[in-house]
Amino acid sequence: MIITNDTEQKDCEHLEMPQSVPRGLLRHIIPRLLRDRDMTGTEIMQTLHNKTEGEWNPSPGTIYPLLASLEESGIIKTVKTEGRSKTYSLTDEGREHMVMIIKKRKGAVGHKTRLGPRLWEQLLDPSDRVVFHIHGMQFTIDALENIASSLKTKDQRRLLKHLEKMKIKISSLIDSLQSGGT
Repeated sequence: MIITNDTEQKDCEHLEMPQSVPRGLLRHIIPRLLRDRDMTGTEIMQTLHNKTEGEWNPSPGTIYPLLASLEESGIIKTVKTEGRSKTYSLTDEGREHMVMIIKKRKGAVGHKTRLGPRLWEQLLDPSDRVVFHIHGMQFTIDALENIASSLKTKDQRRLLKHLEKMKIKISSLIDSLQSGGT
């Protein structure tokens, strides 16, 4: 991890993005979570909290109306009710919808998730941009390390191909910096 002590972390607090989760993304995340197992609204909120290491905590006022909307549209259904607590499951229609959305919107979602950080970066001074990008690279490398072993061989080869291309660019940048150039 890049941040090694509290002082450095406080120095980077001004780099936090005000809105890091694209609007509307939660509508696609909830069915993805329910693909793995049935959950209550509270479990969904806790899962999002855990998966983002506490950095994203959608409120009940966001989650429950969205669950009602997804249920109304047939994407999810209530499979159990205990008092006021409902357990939700992904419907067959919801599974088909997820596949269609992923195929149709994959590029658009990727673009939107990168757009916020790109705009935010433009507000930073050059030295702060370096810190911003180093943190992003470290996060990405950590994430790739965590999933690499679970990828199929074909996907591992594809990842390796991309990493080899990046290695060349990184080596070129290192060489340039070492020689005093830009």
